[in-house]
Amino acid sequence: WLKSAASQIAGSPSNQGGAMYLPVPHGPASAPLSAWTTPRGVVHTGATFSVGGTSSMHDRLDILEGELGMMRVELNHTHHSHHSRIGVVEHHAPYSARQPVMIENGPPIVHKQMLQQASQSALDTSLATTASSDGEPTVSAKEHANVLNMHRDLIIKMAELQNRHSELLGTHTDLMKAHAEVLTYASELQAKASKDVKGAKNGKKEVASKVAGPELKKHPSLGVVRLDYNYPPAEGDIDSGASFGYDVTYRVVPGMTFEMAQRGKFTDEVERRFAEGIKYLEHRGVSAISGDCGFMMAFQVLARKIATVPVFMSSMVQCPVMAAAFDPKQQILILTANDQSLKPQKDVLLSSCGFKVDDGRFIIKGCQHIQGFDAVAKGQAVPIDIVQPGIVQMTLQVLEDNPKISAILLECTELPPYADALRAATDLPVWDAITAADFYISGYKDNPRFGIDDWQAEWDKEQEEYKFGEHLTKKDNEAIVNKTQAPAANPKAKAEAKAKHVQKVKKLARKQAPVLGVVRLDYNYPPAAGDIDCPGSYDYDVLYRCVPGLTFEMAQAGMMTYTVQQEFVKAIKWLESKGAVGITGDCGFMMAFQPLARDVASVPVFMSSMVQCPMVSVAFDKYDKILILTANSATLKPQKETLLSHCGFDVDDDRFIIQGCQDIPGFDAVAKGQRVDVEVVTPGMTKMVSGIIDKFPDVRSIILECTELPPYADALRQSTGLPVWDAITCADFFISCRKDNPRFGLNQWQNDWDGIVNEYKLGQNLSAEQKSAARYV
Repeated sequence: WLKSAASQIAGSPSNQGGAMYLPVPHGPASAPLSAWTTPRGVVHTGATFSVGGTSSMHDRLDILEGELGMMRVELNHTHHSHHSRIGVVEHHAPYSARQPVMIENGPPIVHKQMLQQASQSALDTSLATTASSDGEPTVSAKEHANVLNMHRDLIIKMAELQNRHSELLGTHTDLMKAHAEVLTYASELQAKASKDVKGAKNGKKEVASKVAGPELKKHPSLGVVRLDYNYPPAEGDIDSGASFGYDVTYRVVPGMTFEMAQRGKFTDEVERRFAEGIKYLEHRGVSAISGDCGFMMAFQVLARKIATVPVFMSSMVQCPVMAAAFDPKQQILILTANDQSLKPQKDVLLSSCGFKVDDGRFIIKGCQHIQGFDAVAKGQAVPIDIVQPGIVQMTLQVLEDNPKISAILLECTELPPYADALRAATDLPVWDAITAADFYISGYKDNPRFGIDDWQAEWDKEQEEYKFGEHLTKKDNEAIVNKTQAPAANPKAKAEAKAKHVQKVKKLARKQAPVLGVVRLDYNYPPAAGDIDCPGSYDYDVLYRCVPGLTFEMAQAGMMTYTVQQEFVKAIKWLESKGAVGITGDCGFMMAFQPLARDVASVPVFMSSMVQCPMVSVAFDKYDKILILTANSATLKPQKETLLSHCGFDVDDDRFIIQGCQDIPGFDAVAKGQRVDVEVVTPGMTKMVSGIIDKFPDVRSIILECTELPPYADALRQSTGLPVWDAITCADFFISCRKDNPRFGLNQWQNDWDGIVNEYKLGQNLSAEQKSAARYV
């Protein structure tokens, strides 16, 4: 019986839920099993024993020892029976009547069918084999040793099972502890995130209307398509993340070399990879896409067909806006890496940017002969401290030879590091690839000074570390032509160069922080935060000058009386004399006076936010639509010729959808000259625009023409997810070309803005005679 039990332990699967059964015979009356005991005094009554994970090993030994004792008693009983000599065995209780000893959590020692099918003949045979030579049954020493070995094996097996069970329990306990720790940590993170969101707002003017829903929109980011060309970019270079005040994602196009971009033609394979690059960047959630080489302008049309976000493959997209802001007699200097290489781009620049290479208004100058700048062509780190003086000296010489130059555009994406030095040395506005990127990002960015609150996440001020060839598949990585690693920049050399810049500037007087000049109608009303007539709408100083007699009706008609025109000219001159570096108007209809204003001023003039139209329209496909919101849609029609000639905007073009806000509840306060309740108007504004987009799903951007509409820009950005440009983004764009860039370039050449907003009262800055001529002063 015990041999059979041992074999069951060795090879049988678990039975009866993992229990082990030991049959305990009731025994004959002469030897009642109820009296059987173990050496440790444990009484076995034939009932079921449960030995589980909580039983000690001693209890299990007691059970086994008890079974051995039972076997000895049965053999002894057989020895005293004379019937056994002639093959007759006293009848015992059948196995099926024997009650099992159950040992839980272990494999079955004997199957149930063994207990039920054990036969009397099997027992006879077993007893017959134990008979001695004289017929008396006996237990041999060998069989006794086998029983002891099986007993030992059972103990070892049970000990192993117990150890394994203990290990599993310990592992389970550890996992439960780790799970509890993870849940606790996740709860702490969620609580911290909620707290950070609540305390994220700093210094923003509150608007009573809040954004529904706790989820914040992602902070806008820039995507840059890179040439298959590796080099160590300097801070200010478009390929350096340190050049931006927002996240930037890069994607190289394998096989798109500088020579290919210069020719302006793709191979089929490179064109496919270029398209994949555009799609990848948009998939990453970028808000706008640019290129790291000005010659990519040849691929502007293809890129904007693929993308739904604005695309500007070159800083040259700023040319039309710059041209509109200056008198045609004024010239614009364009600096490029090599002036000869810009000639093949003639047709592309003309069709995409409205820029004529052969036009005498634009003077193109290359930097290829400047000492140290040849590192650009060699793919080496450019020694800025050597190159910068050379670029400044060359530019000053060009200005001396061409005194009508009024602005500078840096076409090459590796030239922005020198923009601040040129601003300081020439006192002219300087635009580059970074000012272009900032303009397009501003269409998506929350304005911290006005509008709705808590709808967009703050930038974490950490750039994603990028390695050339990253974000490519293995196959595309293998197709990269330029496999050389760019040498690391020398931090020490960079620090020394910066120190030299500071030392040189300390010898000069710092320049005044940029100031905006605003020409005001002879019309008094309480402006809301975000309105162009509210000084708190800007993060720089602003000067206002009212033109006596210049009414809204006169501006709408686009004609001034002689007296009013003289006052208008005086206002432009006064603002420039007080240090204004850009001049605008507080009514979009003043665009009719743009030619007169820029004829008088030497600084850029932008009398309406509509001057942004060329930069917006060039960034989208010709089949995409642009929504233009105005105070009254009917009043924009008389401006058709002016807008077309000065902004490149055709009122009758189907691409532009013009919508007036005159029917929005509460907006009639604008026409009445009353304070507009922004909280009341905002829901109606977002509802109206949402309905337009439902009707025209191919609308890709919004321009707010009216100078009283910027307070609703944030709400429209939040509700539509589209870029929104207005009078404030327009002013910021022109101020940026005169402003010190805090992230790179020359240091300590310009005074910081003191952050103080100077209040203005209509009629201020006018003489007593002028005040007497004004209607609303």
